[in-house]
Amino acid sequence: MVENLEVYVAKFHRDKPLGNRYSFPHWLYPIQVGASLTQERVADILDSSGENISHKNGNYCELTALYWIWKNRLTGRKGNRGELEGAAERYYGLFHYRRFLDLRERDLERLAVGDIDVVLPYPTVHEPDIGEHHRRYIGEADWEAVLQALLELAPEHYGEYGKIFSQEYMYNYNILIAKAEVLERYCQWLFPILERVEELSAPEGGGRADRYIGYIGENLLTLYFMYHRERLKIVHTGRLMLT
Repeated sequence: MVENLEVYVAKFHRDKPLGNRYSFPHWLYPIQVGASLTQERVADILDSSGENISHKNGNYCELTALYWIWKNRLTGRKGNRGELEGAAERYYGLFHYRRFLDLRERDLERLAVGDIDVVLPYPTVHEPDIGEHHRRYIGEADWEAVLQALLELAPEHYGEYGKIFSQEYMYNYNILIAKAEVLERYCQWLFPILERVEELSAPEGGGRADRYIGYIGENLLTLYFMYHRERLKIVHTGRLMLT
């Protein structure tokens, strides 16, 4: 199973060095985010290679790595029937340089055996509801842009947004591992919405660098996987914070 797993670890050239030494498994691949914005190199894989939105890293944060995975590791891997080749056996994921999902080898072996669709961190609790999170990190005008984008591009999710966001459980950090086909469907849903949010934002997203799209991504990850929780086989695990 482990040979069919690729998890990319987002690294930024201004990340503070880790104080402790760690040994990392071979299925983890460091990827430098925002690589088009600097000549300094901290990883061999760059989010500025291939089809990319590396220049948007100031707003998208680790999501420029997720976009790179989508366009350069998932898109184009389709066979004659239009299905992702090896999709049932192959998993992809995204961690941060400090934030990892807590997984042991035995857990990874269970992914394919259990036909797991996605692994997410245990939800964090926000009181009185997860609206507290976006009110803290996302301006009201930007949140209105999110709702407008959902109404235009994902009306079925917009219709459930009020119910989902009135509960207190939220998936933070934009980290996950998922089957190739599941991750591709999520990216196909997510990035057009984020692009539309940029267009609706004031000032328009391209003129900013305040990480707001990254925060919005956490909310949309929660919305998407909470909405599809009955269709997808989701498991949860703890989060490791490297120091």
